Amino acid sequence: MGRKLRISKKTVKTGLILIILGFIAVYILNTDFSAIKKELLTIGYRFIYILGVTFLAYFFGTWSWYVCLAEDRKKISLMKMFAVRQIGETVGQYNPTSIVGGDLLKAEMLKPYGISTEVALSSVATSRITVVLSQILLFLIACLWLSGMEAGQAALKSIGVAFYVFISFLILLNLVFFYWLIFSRSSSKPENSEDIDGFWKKLRSKVLQLIFNIRKSYRFNPRLFWYSYLLAGIHWIIGSLEFYLILLFLGFDVEPMHGLLLDMGVIVFKSAGAFVPGQLGVEELGNKMMLQIIGISASSIWISASILRRARQLFWIAVGFILYLFVKKDSTQSSTLKNGNIIC
Repeated sequence: MGRKLRISKKTVKTGLILIILGFIAVYILNTDFSAIKKELLTIGYRFIYILGVTFLAYFFGTWSWYVCLAEDRKKISLMKMFAVRQIGETVGQYNPTSIVGGDLLKAEMLKPYGISTEVALSSVATSRITVVLSQILLFLIACLWLSGMEAGQAALKSIGVAFYVFISFLILLNLVFFYWLIFSRSSSKPENSEDIDGFWKKLRSKVLQLIFNIRKSYRFNPRLFWYSYLLAGIHWIIGSLEFYLILLFLGFDVEPMHGLLLDMGVIVFKSAGAFVPGQLGVEELGNKMMLQIIGISASSIWISASILRRARQLFWIAVGFILYLFVKKDSTQSSTLKNGNIIC
């Protein structure tokens, strides 16, 4: 029976890996490499600046997650966490389950370093929340800035009341979450999912357990939550410089705030199409719509920007594969060492 279960788990794991690799293959096959080559030749060595900016953004994103581990972060270095995060984000982007699958993989990959499942899942969930909340704040700031621009006012007028309903919803969401986190009374610990029968009941129990752990970790050390929130905000601000640099290299006189507005807006589109592996077509549509809002309507520009962003994504996919080989090797060595210590 146990053997059958192990085979079943291995089969499922292999199947999931093949699905993810299949979606990455589809993404790559839908990439026009001749167009990428043309755009890279246009901006030349300056493409390194785009890669440098995204590396810094990913680094601060990792740091934001790293502090959520609290005392357990002593068990793993920041750069190893960077590798784990990069692998998880790659899987999340090219996975039908989106960020859920990627975040669960991150938690799983922390186990060989002696970090418990509960702590790993709690850190991943807390980090994801600080990332989302900081993103909402920056999006609201960008929209406020947009409303002060002539082109922005015209764009907002064309969108109509739907825009203000959406903004009101985001503000309310922020307020409700922070009230729940800071002021609501602590609830009793949910029942262990292992003692519950039924898939949906177990899933509900696990979600409640995760929510309980997030609030518990905040109450225990709120400073770490806000530290993570700050680093997540820096992560988004640095990441938005990619759009700013691309438009600058294409000859447009833009400000860093343009980059922030574009990046935050495109992420809204990508979130809506998160179920689409790699957000094929969704991100390109978001690029086009957001560029039009700031008054750049030439099709050649949004196509060029989309191609350059696609080139950056392909680079980090390759990096993700390379890092996976190193992390897997490191995890195997850590497990072997631990087993050796137990024997001793």
